[in-house]
Parts: sequence; C-alpha cells; structure tokens
Amino acid sequence: MEAPKQHSDDVYTFKPFRVPKFKIEFSKANGISDVPGYSWYTPAALYLWGRFSETTLSDIVSKKNLSIFWYQFEQPIFQYFQSGSDKSWNHTLWAVKDSEKSALVDGILESVQFDIPNKLIYQYAMQSFNIADPLTVDKEKFVGPNTKKVEIMAFAVLSNQGQYAFNLRSSKPGLPGMSKFKPDNLHVSAASRLFSIPNLNTDKAFDAYKTILNDQQDTNRYDEQEKEWNKGVKK
Repeated sequence: MEAPKQHSDDVYTFKPFRVPKFKIEFSKANGISDVPGYSWYTPAALYLWGRFSETTLSDIVSKKNLSIFWYQFEQPIFQYFQSGSDKSWNHTLWAVKDSEKSALVDGILESVQFDIPNKLIYQYAMQSFNIADPLTVDKEKFVGPNTKKVEIMAFAVLSNQGQYAFNLRSSKPGLPGMSKFKPDNLHVSAASRLFSIPNLNTDKAFDAYKTILNDQQDTNRYDEQEKEWNKGVKK
C-alpha cells in the first residue's frame, strides 16, 4: 500500500491526522489590527510543556467546528519558547475567528492531559495581555512607546509538577516570556489522590479526576469559609 503523501507549506508539514491551519495573508495592512475579525493567541506552552497534541486540537476543532489560522513574523514576539534549536514559536501567532473565540477557549480549558506512567496531570488557563503589534514591528523594525499595541491570548500550563505562565505583574523590559512557578496545592493534592487509584488508565482518569477536583474545590471553599467565620468569632 502506498504511503500517504504529505502536503507542506512554509511552516507546517501536514499529515492526514493533523489539523489544517490556514495562513493569513497581509497585503497592505500595517498591523494585524488592520485585519479585523480575528483573535490572536500563542499556543506555544501547550505544545512545549503541556502534553497538548494535534490529536487534542483535532478533537476540539471537530467538536466546536473551528478554523485555525496562523502567521509567522520576521521579528521575535516572545522569548524562551524553544524546542531544541527551533525558536519558531517565538515568532508565531495563531488566530481564530472572533465568533469562534469562546468555543476555542472553552475547548482548551476543558481539556485535561494525563501522563499516567510519570504521574503527571496537565490543565490549562487563559491569559490575555497587550503586545506591540508584531506586523507593525516587522515593517518598522522598531519598537517604541508609540508603537501600537494589540491584545492577544496565551494558554498557561498548570500541572502538579509546576506551572508555566506569563508573569503579567512584571515590569521587566524586553520581550515577554513565560516563567515556571511552583504547582498549586490543589493540583498536587488532586493528582496524588488520582494516581493512588489501582489499575488507572486513560479511560478512567478523566471522570475520576473531575470527581476528585470538584471534591477538592468544595473542601477548599469550606476551609476558606471556616477561616472567615473564625476571624469573625475572634473579633
């Protein structure tokens, strides 16, 4: 049987199971904001540190009926997004139609990935912040205080081993880059309970984790309410 042919463009090699991504063409635009109707985001952390895959994306795209767009800019937008010697994630943004933004975000935030042999869980959180318009930077080769800004999204990785996210409180100069933070106690405790289940497999893991997480969140809320009540009693 003949092997299936691969179709390629300048950035992505498409295989039959990969999600098609459509390159946005900028003809006379001076910035990405000059082409309305798209919400821009970086999925880099999902793929680099979040065990996210094209299979996961394909499931979201098919269920939500989404289209994924992309563009790779000449100048870097981010720092630290690197796989081996490949720094292309630092130059790349993906996009989704504004009308499909909520569906994409919901699909990613509802996803959970499990690495059962290594006892790791991966969830995601959405961040939004402003950056210098990358198309404007490409054209002007300069970033100054008057360079127009655009809002983008990023997806942080939350696992029981650590969290990767942009520090939105940082005022450090330079390109934005994600930092690694200690894991949240909620995820550590929930993972510990999950991986103590005998004969755990991927089919069982999602429902079991959902139950554990809900129980854990209810317990945390009760503890917080009890603390507040105790404070009131002591006054």
